[in-house]
Amino acid sequence: RFAASGFGREEIVIDLEADYGGPIPLLPAHMGDADYKAYLAVVPGAQLASIYDRWGSRLLEQNVRVFLQARGGVNKGIRNTIDNDPDMFFAYNNGLTATATAVSTERLADGTLGIAVLEDLQIVNGGQTTASLLHARDQGADLAEVFVQMKLSVVQPQLIEDVVPRISRYANTQNRISEA
Repeated sequence: RFAASGFGREEIVIDLEADYGGPIPLLPAHMGDADYKAYLAVVPGAQLASIYDRWGSRLLEQNVRVFLQARGGVNKGIRNTIDNDPDMFFAYNNGLTATATAVSTERLADGTLGIAVLEDLQIVNGGQTTASLLHARDQGADLAEVFVQMKLSVVQPQLIEDVVPRISRYANTQNRISEA
């Protein structure tokens, strides 16, 4: 019925407070009332795995890469860090670049700002990290000490088709580094 309604896809609304253990503390990284807002956040690994468990590949629709299984070198490294150095995950991992069409924020008990609701979240870089966390959790890994940095860009709906593909392309463009 939804597809026939002409909307194309169901809206993603992630209520962190009600469904995923609470708001995520964040730091605004934008100025004024521009068409674009940016935030930096630190997401608990268990919370990210739960969000991905519920929404799956819908969160990666704007991502130019796909999860390559735990056999790939990058994913093995992610899993190795989860298993052997979970407290260093934040330091060793590049984190996520994500977009949303809207966020609801609130003041947390300590006075800092937190994201309570994300609308139309897209992980445009960090899909391997996200899927690896869920895979590790499902295989019995403890994610209590795993934290992931997230750069979140909030883009107005009318700008999504122009801005989000650029964010995805630029966030996934890197010079190759040889192991040597």
